[in-house]
Amino acid sequence: MHASPADSNRRTGPGRGIARLCCLTLSLAALFLAHAAHAADAAPQSDGAVHITRAELLSVPGTGYTAPPQRVEDAQLPNDGWQEIELPHTAGRELVPTPLGGVRTVTDWYRIDLSGRLLPSKQQRLLYLPRWKTLGHIAVYGDGVLLYQSHGSPIHNGYNHPLLLPLNATDGAFSPTSVLIRVDRLRSSGSGFSTVWVGDQASLNWRYQIRELLQVQVPAMGSAAFLAVGAFAFAVWLGKRRESLYLLFFVISALAFLRTLHYYAGGNYFPVSDELFEWMTVSSLLWLIVAIHLFLERLHQQPSPWLTRLSIALVAACSIATLPHLSPSIASLYLITPLLNLMVLPVAVLIFAVNLRKALRAKLPEGRLVAGWTVFAVTFTSYDGLLQNNLVSPESVYTSPYAIISLFFVFSYIMFERYTGAFAEVARLNKGLAQRLQAREAELEQSYQRLRVIENQQMLDAERRRLMQDMHDGLGSSLISAIRSVERGAMTDAEISDVLKGCMDDLKLAIDSMESVDADLLLLLATLRFRLAPRIESAGVALRWEVQPVPALPWLDPGSALHILRIMQECIANVLRHTRATTIGFSTATAGEGVSVVIEDNGAGFDVQEALQRSGRGLRNQQQRAMAIGGTVNWESGSGGTRFTLWLPLQRKVDAEKAVRAAA
Repeated sequence: MHASPADSNRRTGPGRGIARLCCLTLSLAALFLAHAAHAADAAPQSDGAVHITRAELLSVPGTGYTAPPQRVEDAQLPNDGWQEIELPHTAGRELVPTPLGGVRTVTDWYRIDLSGRLLPSKQQRLLYLPRWKTLGHIAVYGDGVLLYQSHGSPIHNGYNHPLLLPLNATDGAFSPTSVLIRVDRLRSSGSGFSTVWVGDQASLNWRYQIRELLQVQVPAMGSAAFLAVGAFAFAVWLGKRRESLYLLFFVISALAFLRTLHYYAGGNYFPVSDELFEWMTVSSLLWLIVAIHLFLERLHQQPSPWLTRLSIALVAACSIATLPHLSPSIASLYLITPLLNLMVLPVAVLIFAVNLRKALRAKLPEGRLVAGWTVFAVTFTSYDGLLQNNLVSPESVYTSPYAIISLFFVFSYIMFERYTGAFAEVARLNKGLAQRLQAREAELEQSYQRLRVIENQQMLDAERRRLMQDMHDGLGSSLISAIRSVERGAMTDAEISDVLKGCMDDLKLAIDSMESVDADLLLLLATLRFRLAPRIESAGVALRWEVQPVPALPWLDPGSALHILRIMQECIANVLRHTRATTIGFSTATAGEGVSVVIEDNGAGFDVQEALQRSGRGLRNQQQRAMAIGGTVNWESGSGGTRFTLWLPLQRKVDAEKAVRAAA
C-alpha cells in the first residue's frame, strides 16, 4: 500500500522535521564525540598520567610475518639506525613488487624511555594506546620482557580497539623504565601509530572507556539495533509480500551490519578466511549503495532503469573481480580497496543525486530526508578515506559507523511512517466502509419498511379475497339456495329457519377464524364449541367434550384456522342431518409427528366408499381442506356409529394449499 506524495507530505509534516533534527543531532554528536575523544587523550597530565608524544623508531624490512620473541635481545636489534620521531606517526603505502612465495613486510620498533619521565615505583602502572592501525600484529615489551601481543590474523587483529595493559610484569615488581612496542605491517598497506599514555588506572581508565565506547561499542550497538529492526521488517514482509520496501529495508540493515563488522570485530579467529572476510566488508558497501538506490526508487515510484542496470552491473563486476580465489593474496585486495572507494564515490553521488531530483519532483519528504543524510554520509566516508590512507591523524575516530547509525534512524523513521500510514489508510478505508455500510443499512431498512407495507397490504388483500371467496362459496351459496326455494315455495318455515341458522353459523365461523389463536389448537376448538354447542343441544344431541392438551401448531394462521373450522362444521352438520345420533364426542391426542382431532357419534353408520363416490361434495370438501393445510381426514363407520379423525402436522414442510390450488 503506497500513499500518494501529497498525502505523505501532509502526514509527515512535523515528524519530518523531527527526523531531520535527529539525523543532524546524531551527526554533530559523532563529530563532537570524536573531538571529545581526541581532547580527552590530549588532556593535561596533572592527573598522574604521562602523555608521550616522542619516541625512537627502528624499521626492519622482511619478507613475511614472524612471531614476536619472548625477549627483545632475541630479536638482535642493532644499536644504530634508531630515529627520533613525533607521535602520532604514520607510514605511507609503498608500491613495491611482491616476491615470489611471500609478501614484503616491515617490523617497526617504537622505543620509549620512561626513566626520565616516571620515578621507579612498585605501584601498578598501565600503558594506554588509543589506536594502532596496521595490517599485522603488535607486541609490547617492558624492560625487554614481552608483556602483550595481539592475537588472531593480520586482518582480525583488533586494530580499532584501544589498548590498555599493565606494565608491571608481576605484582610488587617495579614498573619498567623503558617500553618497546613492535608493530608488523605490509609495505604496500602502510600503518598508523598514535601517541602513548603511561599512568595509573584512575588516570587512564576513563580515557580508555571513552575511546572504547566511541570506536567499538556504539558502532556495535547501532549495527545490531539496525539489524534487529531489519529482521522485524523482514517478518512484516513475509506477511505482506507485495510490500517490497520492508524486504529492501532488511537487506539494507544486513549489508550495513556486514559493512560495520570490521570496526568492532577483532582479536579472535573467525569461521571464515581473512580473504573472504575482507571481501565481504568491501562488497557489502557496494551492494549497500545499490540497495539504497532500489529503496529510494520504490519510495518515489519513479524508476531509472538505466541507472539501476549500470549500478548493478558495476557492483557485480567489482564483486566478482575481487573474489578471494581470483585475487593472488589479501595484500592485493587491500591495495584495491582504496581504488574501489574512489570508483564508488562518484557512482554513489550520481545515484543519490538522481534519486534526490526525482524525490523533489514527486514532492516526497522522505527523499529529501535521505538526501540530507547523503551529505553527512559522503562527508563521513570521505573523512574515513583520509584516515584509512593515513592522511589525517591516526588517533581520529572512524565516522562511517555513525553514518550507518544515522541511516538506521532515517530509514526506521521512513518505515515507521509507512507502517503507521498503512494503518491510517486501513482505518480510513474502514471508516469509509462503515459509512457506506451504514448508508446501505439505511437503504435496506427503507426497503424493508416498503416491503413490509407491501406485504401487509398483500396479506390484507389475500385475507379479503379469502373471506370473500369463503362467503361466496359458503354463506352466499346457502342464501341463494334458500332464496330460490322460498321463491318456488318448496321449503317450509322450519327449513328456511334451519338454512338461515346455518348461514349465520358460517358467518360466525368466518369471523372467528380472523381471531388470533397463537398456534393454539385447543383455543380454536373452544371457539368452535362456543358457536356450535347451542345448535347441537337444540337438536337434542348430547355433547361430550374430552379434549386433552396437545403441542402448539406454529403454522396455524387465520386461513388454516378457517379450514379446520369448516371441516369440523361439515362433520357436525352431517351427524345432525343424516345419522340420528344422540351423542357427539370431541377428543384430541398427539399422534406421531402431529396431533389428531376425533369426532365420534352413536348414530347409524354409512358406507364411506359409496359416500365418497356420490356426487355430494361434503366429504370431498373435507379432504381438500385437510390437504390444503397438510393434514389428512379419515372415517370409520359401522352400525355402532361413526368415528371421524382429522390429523394435523406439527410442522408443515410444504405449502400444500398452493399445491392444491394449482392442481384445481
